Amino acid sequence: MSLYSFSPAVRLHCAADYKSVFDGALFKVHQPHFLFLAKVTEQPNSRLGIVVAKKKVRRAHERNRIKRLARESFRLNQQHIDLLDIVVMPKMGIEAIPNAELHQQLQFAWQKLQRLVKKHHKIAISSPQN
Repeated sequence: MSLYSFSPAVRLHCAADYKSVFDGALFKVHQPHFLFLAKVTEQPNSRLGIVVAKKKVRRAHERNRIKRLARESFRLNQQHIDLLDIVVMPKMGIEAIPNAELHQQLQFAWQKLQRLVKKHHKIAISSPQN
């Protein structure tokens, strides 16, 4: 059961953690209602941060629902994700989308992120360093 936990070790906590992802994002995944930013981390686990601005989602219960769905999706997919620091940001209009569709978009985003990371690793391995 601990394999699928969402402990404090897998969360981005401070502003410096978020800033490092925003400034050094190697991977960007766009979905109709989400944007994922990610960068490689030196931490022993992948970590997740969620930014839901009041400007994008007005009502607190909708912001909480989006964060809950993003955390749950990460929790279920973290075993398949390389060591990354990830920030999830919703886009405008997300509050009108049902949970099932949001969960599906998150699932596609995790798969796309994993493909980007694999592609990046192949390119890094195939190009020799001088």
